[in-house]
Amino acid sequence: MQENNVIAVSFEDPRNAYQALSELKAAALEGRVDVLAASIVTRDGQGRLATVDGEDIAGGAATVGGSLVGLTIGVIGGPIGMLFGWTTGLLVGGAYDVRRTDDSESVLGEISRFIPVGGTAIVAQVKEYAVEVVDELMKRLGGTVYRRSTEVVQAELDAARDAYREAQKAADRVVREERKAARHEKAEERKAHVKEKLHVG
Repeated sequence: MQENNVIAVSFEDPRNAYQALSELKAAALEGRVDVLAASIVTRDGQGRLATVDGEDIAGGAATVGGSLVGLTIGVIGGPIGMLFGWTTGLLVGGAYDVRRTDDSESVLGEISRFIPVGGTAIVAQVKEYAVEVVDELMKRLGGTVYRRSTEVVQAELDAARDAYREAQKAADRVVREERKAARHEKAEERKAHVKEKLHVG
């Protein structure tokens, strides 16, 4: 029976990440694991994520943009991730955000933790017949594997998206109120100016 999982594998040596991705693809060709999408992800000193190498194997395109992996990376590294403090160093200071990420009980927070500042990781969606296949491949190259079911990751992505939309709506309401207040203030200033002119006249 296959398990459909999202995995994040962290490497101290970036070169091992490339080798690990190559071996993961080789294992897929041998039928030991199905790799639906995979990407090498790096995080720079400012906490920004970048995808170095990725392949949406199911779609046959060299991109992870439309896949679950692409969405996961996009959420962690984009504005939704910033909302929850999953990206390091982009909100109110690196140390604070690192603590938030390390203490996070969310799946997306845990995946983010597996891409440390200055670090390299593989993020992939796999169908596994036996988790030992991936675990042994990654361990041999110094990789530490984090694994969660695709269903759980998708549920968190949906929840994060909904929360972000609500936050956007709230921010939009604040902006509208601020603009309304600014217009009212300008109108009052104009009225006062007119009254002052009439009074002077």
